[in-house]
Amino acid sequence: MVLVTCGCGTGPAYTTGLTILLSDCDSGVRKTLDAVVLDWDGGTSPLLPDAPFDGIDLGEFQTSGGGTLADVGDNFKEAVRSQVARILCDLPIAPPRVTNGKALPEGQVSVVQIADIHSPQPGQIGKGEYDPCDQVHDNSAIIFGTELKLLGRTFSYDEWVNIFANVTAHEIAHGLGYAHAPRVDDSYASDRSLYVELMYATHTVDEMIREQRLVADMSNCESDSAQGKISAKVIEPCQASDMVEPNE
Repeated sequence: MVLVTCGCGTGPAYTTGLTILLSDCDSGVRKTLDAVVLDWDGGTSPLLPDAPFDGIDLGEFQTSGGGTLADVGDNFKEAVRSQVARILCDLPIAPPRVTNGKALPEGQVSVVQIADIHSPQPGQIGKGEYDPCDQVHDNSAIIFGTELKLLGRTFSYDEWVNIFANVTAHEIAHGLGYAHAPRVDDSYASDRSLYVELMYATHTVDEMIREQRLVADMSNCESDSAQGKISAKVIEPCQASDMVEPNE
C-alpha cells in the first residue's frame, strides 16, 4: 500500500507583539493580529522536543524541466510564501502576514519550520498546533520535507510550489482555528473545477499539485476543545478507501 502524508522573498528576523499588522492581499491591505514566519533554516521545534534538524535541502528536489529547486532557491521560497499568502487571503477571517525569515524568541509570532527531516509517523508530511478560535498568536508547525521527497513522482516547478504552499497553508489554518473539512457528496462541486479543498484531512498527490483554497463553509471557532496538535494524510487515488483520520 502506498501511503504518504502531509497535514494535514527572504527577509530579516521578524518579531511582533500584539499589535495591528497589515496583510497584503489582492483585495487590498487588511488588518490582522497574526504574523507567520516560514523558517527554512532548521533548528528545533516544540513539536519535536530534543530533536534538532537541518533546513530543507532544495537540491534534492528534482523538477520535470531539469535541474533542482536549489537552482532557483530564493525565487522558489518567495513563490511558496506568496502562494501561501494568496491561499490565506481567501479565508473569511483576517489573514495573517506571511514572511520568510527567522522568528526571534520574543513576540507573538507563529512559525512554520520547513525541515529536512522524516516524520515520526509514516507518511505524515505536516503537523501543527490546532488552536480553535485563534486564541494565541504564536503557534508552531513543521513541514517534514524529507517526506515530500518520497511522493514518488517528479514534479514541475509550479507543482512543487503548490505542494509546499498547500501543506504549509493547511497547517497555518489549523493554528488559526480551522479543523478538517469532511468529504461530502457534491456540496462543493461548483468550486472543485477551480480549487481543491484545503482542509481535507486527506489529499491525493494529484490534489496536492493543484491550487487549494478553503472551499467549505467553515468557521475557525466551531470547537471548544483544548488546544492540541493535528495532522493529515496524503494518499494515492487508489487508496481513497483507506483514508486515515487525523491524529489530534
